[in-house]
Amino acid sequence: MATAKQYEGYEMRTVGDLPATDPEIATGGVGGGGGRDGLAAGVSDVNPEMVKDKAKTSIPLLGVTTLFGATFVALVVLLGLIISCRIGSLCDVEDIGNERYTFQTVSSLVPFQYVWGSLTAGILGMAVLSYYAFSVLRQDVGSDRAVEIATYIREGSVAFLFTEYLYLSVLVVVLFILIGFALNWPAAGCYAIGAILSAATGYLGMSIATRGNVRTAAAAQKGLSEGLNVAFRAGAVMGLSVVAIGLSGLSFVYLVFRDVRALAGFSAGASTIALFARVGGGIYTKAADVGADLVGKVESNIPEDDPRNPATIADNVGDNVGDVAGMGADLFESYVGSLVATAILGASLPYFYNSPLAMCVYNHLALDNECVYRDGSGAKLSLARALCVEGGPLANAYPSLSVWQSNSIFVALPFMLAAAGVVVGILGTLYVWVSPKLATETDKAKIMESLLTSLRINIYSSSLLIVGLAAVLCWCLFGSPSDFSEARGFGEATLPRFVRVPEARCPPIGSPIDTNQFLQLVDDHYKPFDSLFFQFPGANQVPWRLFLCIVLGLILGILIGALTEYFTAGSYGPTIGIAGAGEYGAGAVVIQGLGVGMLSVVIPLLLVGAVILGTYELFGTYGIALSAVGMLSTLGVTMATDAYGPVADNAGGIAEMSEMPAAVRDNTDALDALGNTTAATGKGFSNGSAVLTAYALLTALVQDSGLARDALSLFQGTAHVTDTDVVSLVDIYVVVSVFIGIMLPYFFGALTMLAVSRAAQAMIVEVRRQFRDIPGLREGAPGVRPEHVRCVNISTRSAIIEMIIPGALAILTPLIVGFGFGQRALIGLLLAAIGSGYMLGIMMSNAGGAWDNAKKLTESGYFGKNHSKGSEWHKATVAGDTVGDPFKDTSGPSMNILIKIMVSLSLVSVSLMEPGRDPRGWIGAILLGATLAFIVLFGGWNLWHSNRIAKLARNEFDNASSDGSSSSDEEDGGARDETRPLAKSALRNPPDGGEPVMVAPLVSARALGQRGQTSPFFEHGPRLVENPAPGSAVDVAVGAAGGPAALDAVNNPMQLPSLDSDSAKLEALRSAPTE
Repeated sequence: MATAKQYEGYEMRTVGDLPATDPEIATGGVGGGGGRDGLAAGVSDVNPEMVKDKAKTSIPLLGVTTLFGATFVALVVLLGLIISCRIGSLCDVEDIGNERYTFQTVSSLVPFQYVWGSLTAGILGMAVLSYYAFSVLRQDVGSDRAVEIATYIREGSVAFLFTEYLYLSVLVVVLFILIGFALNWPAAGCYAIGAILSAATGYLGMSIATRGNVRTAAAAQKGLSEGLNVAFRAGAVMGLSVVAIGLSGLSFVYLVFRDVRALAGFSAGASTIALFARVGGGIYTKAADVGADLVGKVESNIPEDDPRNPATIADNVGDNVGDVAGMGADLFESYVGSLVATAILGASLPYFYNSPLAMCVYNHLALDNECVYRDGSGAKLSLARALCVEGGPLANAYPSLSVWQSNSIFVALPFMLAAAGVVVGILGTLYVWVSPKLATETDKAKIMESLLTSLRINIYSSSLLIVGLAAVLCWCLFGSPSDFSEARGFGEATLPRFVRVPEARCPPIGSPIDTNQFLQLVDDHYKPFDSLFFQFPGANQVPWRLFLCIVLGLILGILIGALTEYFTAGSYGPTIGIAGAGEYGAGAVVIQGLGVGMLSVVIPLLLVGAVILGTYELFGTYGIALSAVGMLSTLGVTMATDAYGPVADNAGGIAEMSEMPAAVRDNTDALDALGNTTAATGKGFSNGSAVLTAYALLTALVQDSGLARDALSLFQGTAHVTDTDVVSLVDIYVVVSVFIGIMLPYFFGALTMLAVSRAAQAMIVEVRRQFRDIPGLREGAPGVRPEHVRCVNISTRSAIIEMIIPGALAILTPLIVGFGFGQRALIGLLLAAIGSGYMLGIMMSNAGGAWDNAKKLTESGYFGKNHSKGSEWHKATVAGDTVGDPFKDTSGPSMNILIKIMVSLSLVSVSLMEPGRDPRGWIGAILLGATLAFIVLFGGWNLWHSNRIAKLARNEFDNASSDGSSSSDEEDGGARDETRPLAKSALRNPPDGGEPVMVAPLVSARALGQRGQTSPFFEHGPRLVENPAPGSAVDVAVGAAGGPAALDAVNNPMQLPSLDSDSAKLEALRSAPTE
């Protein structure tokens, strides 16, 4: 018998101690072809009721594609009429939401033509993605067995999303009502629509991904290029769904509600769905993945995605609900969040529509900041307001800006940049070129590099297109050919402006303003100064400064992706170092991986800081937000490369489970390896975009909080620019809130990690139960199927329940602090959480990705065949990958959502809070009490339920062990039930001429008692010294050691007297009689 290494529990054992293969099963029965090939050659094992996806056309999709195409044409025609102002008063639509909020500015107009244009681009994207979905369905699906497996995956994915959305709908309705009554109904309407569209985006992308997987596997039979393009086209549906649905939905609600600040509700709704989609999907996929790997690959030594593994279908379902729907919801929120933040900040910029007085005051606010002028009583007086008298010569010299010269054009810019991104996304996802030389290439490293190059061509060419289109947009909207540059003082320095005489002292209290000694009048460009103390550049510099903000954001995304690839890809030093640490054991692998993860935080954080500083110097907080839009402008392509990964991963699983030829699996493995790299890069991109988006939303929150003086009070003279309420670290409530914000991501990460642990333990129990209780499952008997639906249900239930407490924590914490300690404390909490969450998210995502690729590097034979699969070296890297799974797919990515949802919901509710702690702090106290009570009650119930399952599992093991002992006693008397699986490792009476058949064991009660407390989710395998053949060397050694009673003191059977340390001889020592 072969002596290849096998796993038992978490310790290396030999094949003689695991179930051997029944000879009839091994040969596929009479005339069989041997093993699983014999099964494939025998009677079909396909359930015809589950072969549901063989169609190569779809009338509904054709109808939807035609509908969106016709809608696009109609919108283009209407756009022409709107631009020419031939439809009613659509050229003069006023933003009606100004009076609803604490921060009030001069009324502005909605840039209707540009927003309508972005809506049109979004509909074009939806038409194209519908065509992409149709083109995926037209591909060949392969064998009935492959279609059956894909159907199980798709139905499991749909069932989970339906259950998740059912629970989330209750939360969305509750928050919709609260926002409507507490704030206003336009914001509530935006919230509901944002939540619905985010859910629809995740479902649409997941639906096509679960249809593209089987078609990718079938296309991989033709070659790498065919497989790559089918998988990429399926991923492109997800990518275009995010940008097209996000842009068209945001444009629609803006045109309907005509309130730019209400768009914060849209972002909050998207964040709500994204939080639970990311957390729930992450818990689901890692519970199934860890359970499938530990019991399947590690303990039973069956291949990955083997159809005998009950958790394999759940694992593949998890790829779709976590890495497709979850990641899509995550980036959907980042995408719309960056647009919302930029639009809100743009609407408040000091380029006021039809208000020369306001422009005059803002052009002189720098004087108020330099010299706080006071009257005889010591009260502050605004020099800017004293100089700019309504109807006076100075104020009258300022231009009355039109809609295309005012802040409306700054609101239009992010929408137009996003529209350009949709067009670029369409072009960048049309086709992926693959070198024809790969058809004959055998070097896996060269294949991987060539495939990466193919995807990089699409990404980098899309980035170049965005740079060109951004230059055109900035030049046309703000440059010399635009209306913007024609305003007085914008294109040329012709605007009168008082400036302080160099080295002149500020006038003393009560003294008159002597303009001859203190101030001098100059002709200059318009250079406003705002209540956040930012001195804007001359209006003539606006085009190139905005362009640079966009480019910096785009470059940041590319650099973060490259750095993520460096720290996680198997071809670079950090991951090679982690894999090399496997020589010294699992502990060394974990330590090395943690160190690499921590180190990977440094450069990305410095880059983000540099971009924030640079864009702020270029154009203030608006520049920071615009850089986030620039970074996400290529999201259609980058999301396609990210969503492609789970499709290729599923394709590999389907190829394995449907027993396609080895060459097909080689192609799907190459596509899967590429997907792992793109997925890691996508997580880095997601992290970077999250921190920029969150900070942009935070700056909008600071403005809307009322801590900064609003435009109306400043130019009306009722407030002074230095009256801005500064968030001070001397404020004890701010300090405490900063500490809470730093702690919160760790608490959130701990909850999600423990949730994965509990869910995975339940999955392990179920997989072990099925291997033990279903006869022939482990051996691959014909007609024997695992009960994978039970595993899907376990993952679904665990994910739904376990996501509740982390979600409640993320939603309620900022409300507790804001209503309890005030706006200043809330800002401290959010800023600390953004920094802490970003760093922890990068560390966990990169460490997890590096551990995963270190395991794959070891499996590839990088350190030699003796240190590849099945070796102690490989075992150490598997341990690191097991730790890294929830790091990179659950807790790490969830940090992005945590910081964004906290800021989004705070932006919606900040106007209801007071600047500091006030009598309304009782609201925060009530929220705190309710949250603690909920966590204690629900968390206590969840722990009780988990412990109950553990106790039942332990009792089941103990009872089965007792049954095994009884059956062993009966065996001594000559009686045994040949049809019942044995509870301990024992030999069945073999068929005539056949090999003995072993069955899955259970831990013995004696072993439990001797080894102390054992996890109910850990099942020990058979003792090597149990049930030796009479007269064998092992039997003799047991007797020499003192009989069975002495066995508990023996940990290694090789320590028995008369046995050597050659494990290769162990089976012979157990079975062959001694002479």
